[in-house]
Amino acid sequence: QANEQQVKRIVTLVKERATFITDIWDQASFFFIAPTTYEEKAVAKNWKENTPAIITEIKQLLLNSESFDAVTLEHIVKHYVEEKQIGIGQAFVPLRLTLVGSSKGPDLFTIMEILGKQETLTRIDFGLQQLTQ
Repeated sequence: QANEQQVKRIVTLVKERATFITDIWDQASFFFIAPTTYEEKAVAKNWKENTPAIITEIKQLLLNSESFDAVTLEHIVKHYVEEKQIGIGQAFVPLRLTLVGSSKGPDLFTIMEILGKQETLTRIDFGLQQLTQ
């Protein structure tokens, strides 16, 4: 359950993408309701044979992270991408899909920070289960 400070932060994060006040819910609902479906075009384009292994390794790194702030998370994932010599898109887009259900949205690592460690890991697990069939 979100507190007032979290709601303000979420609204600030998505308001630039909103034209009307009702657009805010369209842009931010994933913060409050975990995705159960995933954008088909984004999945077809970005969920490859090696994606589950990549996302599973990133999940383990996130699980082991003492700190769960956006700066730390970005550093962890970017370091992984560089170390494995894979494209950022091979990690960032599928990771966003598991968290948001879409390939679009605000900063990936800010999303993770706001969701928190447990919710982030839960969504990654659910996404892996749903998208790896």
